[in-house]
Amino acid sequence: MLISAFDHTSEHAMELRQLRYFIRVVELGSMGRAAVDLGVVTSALSQQISRLEGELSTRLLQRTTTGVVPTDAGLAFWHQAQLALRHVDEAARAAQHARMSGHVSVGFAPSTASVLALTFMSGLRARYPDIRLHLVESLSGNLATMLNARQLDLATCAVAGSASENINY
Repeated sequence: MLISAFDHTSEHAMELRQLRYFIRVVELGSMGRAAVDLGVVTSALSQQISRLEGELSTRLLQRTTTGVVPTDAGLAFWHQAQLALRHVDEAARAAQHARMSGHVSVGFAPSTASVLALTFMSGLRARYPDIRLHLVESLSGNLATMLNARQLDLATCAVAGSASENINY
């Protein structure tokens, strides 16, 4: 939800959906064609545009017999709405990209490294190409110590009985 710059106390804040709807209406020059393109009924689209105009306290569209055209205010709003949505889309992409990048340290015991490490590495690289992987092969006791010291993010190790009590999860 995009907070209205005009009335911070309003219960009805401007929504990104309204911006997307408005942009499409202007691009297509018709409420009916925009509604079909957006997959909504024309009355719902018209209602959202009316709410947007109400929040801005100005007419954005001039209704004609052949469709709609933006008013001067509508044209100015259209340009800024396009820019705002581009920024929102870029922000979402940046967050998704950052979420899928970074460093991961993984430890394998010798008995599991020969079976899992290559498959794990290739799967990780295919699915998360921006993650830098650091693999450590060591005995399970050493891996447990490294996990506790936060030197590893993840490890596969066999720890028998009471030794597993010493691992902080």
